[in-house]
Amino acid sequence: MSLVVHRWGDPALPAIFCVHGWASNAQVFKPLADLFHEHFHFVAVDLPGYGESEYATGDYDAEKLITDLLEVAPDDCAWLGWSLGGMLAIKAAYTHPDKVSTVMTLCSNAKFIADKKFKHAVPQPLFNGFMESIDDARTTLRRFAALTVVGEQHDMLQSLKWLQQHTQVPAPESEVLKASLQCLAELDNQVAIKNMQQPCLHMLATDDAIVPHQASQVLNQLNDKHLTSFVPNASHACLVTQPQLVANGILTFMQGLQNA
Repeated sequence: MSLVVHRWGDPALPAIFCVHGWASNAQVFKPLADLFHEHFHFVAVDLPGYGESEYATGDYDAEKLITDLLEVAPDDCAWLGWSLGGMLAIKAAYTHPDKVSTVMTLCSNAKFIADKKFKHAVPQPLFNGFMESIDDARTTLRRFAALTVVGEQHDMLQSLKWLQQHTQVPAPESEVLKASLQCLAELDNQVAIKNMQQPCLHMLATDDAIVPHQASQVLNQLNDKHLTSFVPNASHACLVTQPQLVANGILTFMQGLQNA
């Protein structure tokens, strides 16, 4: 069964294909889409087992997942990925350059888990804690949603409530959470970022408790043609908590490409 996509805006406008992160769904892009109704047609996908998309064992094999995403994405359009979604967008752009014109990542890294050589990423103990608690899906979802708004300066509780009501309903099964988290852990886009040819913008939140903004150092070293920008005083969930700031960054980047 094909992945379910949600569409917002005029289909005649340029499309942006949106891929959400772990423990979320396509609705996380709705606050952004509402700001872009005059500029872009948003096409947001529910990853397997999230939102309205069904899940089958093997759906989070990275190669299969990229193939499934390409089947529902508009041809040769810009991709916008949040967290895990950003890593998938980079992989799709690198492996299928004829199908992805531009990439924008939001709160996304080249590699998810930190090690001795790659320090600005998620600490292994934090990752292990989520993996070990996954059998209790409800608690895991609540804990992760709270972590995504850590660092937010205003309306943290309101943002947390919105995330829980819109991006975790229906709640994914533990098997889905585990498979998608394992996929996230195994993705390593350092080679892809270094060698991909498409224009790319990496947006990082300055107070992100999951993907540190210092990851920009590695991203810049891997490909100095890519652009990096920062969402100030914002958390991992900045596309929900600070949608106007994120929208400004996207619009500036996309207009710059059009004027180039």
